Amino acid sequence: MGRERESRMMADQIKAADMDTLRARYRTGSPQERAKVNAMLGPVEVEFADIKMVVDPRDNYTETCIWLDGHPPELKSLVALVQLVEDRNVLVLDIGANCGAFTLPLAVAGGAGSRVIAFEPNPIMIGRLGLNIQLNNLTEVVRIEGCALSDHDGEAMLNFRGNNYGQASLKNVRRRLRNGGTLVPTRPLSHFTDASKNHDFTLLKIDIEGAEAMVLEPILDDAQTGGWLPDAILIEVRHAAQWQTDLCEKILASGFEETLRAEGNALYLKKK
Repeated sequence: MGRERESRMMADQIKAADMDTLRARYRTGSPQERAKVNAMLGPVEVEFADIKMVVDPRDNYTETCIWLDGHPPELKSLVALVQLVEDRNVLVLDIGANCGAFTLPLAVAGGAGSRVIAFEPNPIMIGRLGLNIQLNNLTEVVRIEGCALSDHDGEAMLNFRGNNYGQASLKNVRRRLRNGGTLVPTRPLSHFTDASKNHDFTLLKIDIEGAEAMVLEPILDDAQTGGWLPDAILIEVRHAAQWQTDLCEKILASGFEETLRAEGNALYLKKK
């Protein structure tokens, strides 16, 4: 048994060394070299902050970053949210959950009674997200909603962009960049807001490749006549030019203040 254990340890060390070599080649390589590295890759288990994730660096920018750096790419934004929810009874609405880069740390950080609803319409990413939830024993904390949030109850085409499943969007993708798509169910956010009644704090994180206005505008409009609002909003602002309205200004006018602008995101907290 001693020799077998030693052999396994040696094999693991060789495998880790090979992976480090591949990471170095990917970081410094040309697009052609990166393509060669991708061809040698498959799903890889990564561990950070007591969280385990199986990531596939071949076809998702977020997972590529986790494989390269050992942690999610939007680290400042993630740390700010973890600090907000830590040890509190929270509801997290993770709209655009991807592989779980925000879902998992927030589910771990929340206190007793906390729940995370992870919205992810891409069937491929739903499978990866579910695996990572199970890997971290969070099946009683996180619920996956396999739908796209929008402004109506129905269905829509989820468009795939290039070789990056993390950039799938309900928005149109230019023909030369589009790589197919799939019909997915759509639901308005209002279908899920009653769940906040069971929690002391509600955090909404939204990153859906320019379609944020379809989800948030109805909520912000209803709030003007006493409708529901979360306690905090983290919104990706990289695609603000695609919005039909200035969502950031609308959020501020709804009683929030901006507390962070980093990594293409803006964080808003409800004024007390």
